[in-house]
Amino acid sequence: MSYNRLERRMAALLDAMPGLRRIAKSGYQRLNYALHGGHRGDLRLAQGASIERVPAPPGGAAEDECFFGYFGTSPWSPDGRRYLFHRLPGRGNAVEVCIHDVASGAARAVARTVAWNFQQGSMAQWLPAAVGTDSVVFNDRVDDAPGCRILDPVGGFRTLPWPIQAVHPRAPEALSLNYTRVARVQPEYGYRPAAGMRADSPPEMDGLWRVDLRTGNARLLLTIDDLARRESRPEMRGARHAVNHAVYSPRGTRIVFMHRWLGSGGLFSRLYAARADGSELQLLLDTRMASHYAWRDEDCLLVYARAPEAGDCYYLIDATTGARKAFGHGHLERYGDGHPSFSPDGRWIVTDSYPDRARMRRLLLCRVDDGEIIEVGAFFSPWRYDGARRCDLHPRWDAGGRRISIDSSHEGVRATYVVDVARLVGGA
Repeated sequence: MSYNRLERRMAALLDAMPGLRRIAKSGYQRLNYALHGGHRGDLRLAQGASIERVPAPPGGAAEDECFFGYFGTSPWSPDGRRYLFHRLPGRGNAVEVCIHDVASGAARAVARTVAWNFQQGSMAQWLPAAVGTDSVVFNDRVDDAPGCRILDPVGGFRTLPWPIQAVHPRAPEALSLNYTRVARVQPEYGYRPAAGMRADSPPEMDGLWRVDLRTGNARLLLTIDDLARRESRPEMRGARHAVNHAVYSPRGTRIVFMHRWLGSGGLFSRLYAARADGSELQLLLDTRMASHYAWRDEDCLLVYARAPEAGDCYYLIDATTGARKAFGHGHLERYGDGHPSFSPDGRWIVTDSYPDRARMRRLLLCRVDDGEIIEVGAFFSPWRYDGARRCDLHPRWDAGGRRISIDSSHEGVRATYVVDVARLVGGA
């Protein structure tokens, strides 16, 4: 069973006390697992779906952990022939950036990096085909601070003094932010000290940056100071501020991002959208909680958030006006927060859930036209994969909309998988 709306409301009441909330949440989950859950199997998969574990490079140990990272970015190369992921050998500070050749089945490590976390990896991703390259970019320590490296097809590296957050889908540019600030607001999305610490800049000189991936030149689009001053709230007083979760729209004409602050009243989130150059800034949500989101098209977003219309659920939001309406209310909503994205043809949404009472994470397909839900699979989440070490499924589509990449720990170790859903979405 999933947690119900009343239980979620009770959890929301503890938002102002994040430390107590973490303790209460963990205790309540363990009590429910003992009363209603129990270990009833590692994996349940829908008829018509299949799953394959992506092999790690040779020479590793059975306990090495493999994962891609965040949702919304595909691990497949533009031609679909290679699959990108990370491997953590043992318990060191560095992860390997690895590439799996889909045709041959071979996997190899191509680089190492100390700028990573379990939720987003090193933000490793393929540069888009429209850029005219066949390169991989990932974050790493550059000159004693977070930066990025670009690996070209013949194995050469270029380094830039800017860590990436999102790569433009059609141009050689990226969005960048200060991961040192992020770590002080949400440590699980920051980097370990081994990655170096970017010097604190005054809030009027730091925020969301636009980086030219050819030259390394950067321009500050929006500042922390601008965001903190805009319709300032009492909860901002004395708080730590950061920008996070910046994403380009499908054609790259717009961006969406989160302004988050942590103070005596706990964690707050505001959701903003703007043109790709930072102009036409629009405050979309200022209701304390905005979580995960995905672009449907250049003007519309699907967001899991808190709003007066329907409480905590998914909303479709116009990025130019802020107009919103609940989506999947009574259907998709009953699974709670997840990591959504639209299929390439726009007919389906894939998302996931956090562990239910039996510690099962759900992989879900939602048909956009009628809201029908298909539970693709349920994956057991061991207790050691909790908190900052959690292993969210973070589903990601392939370019054909027939396969979904996930990370999961249902076999007792973190690994990355490909789920074939062609029979579930084809012709439906």
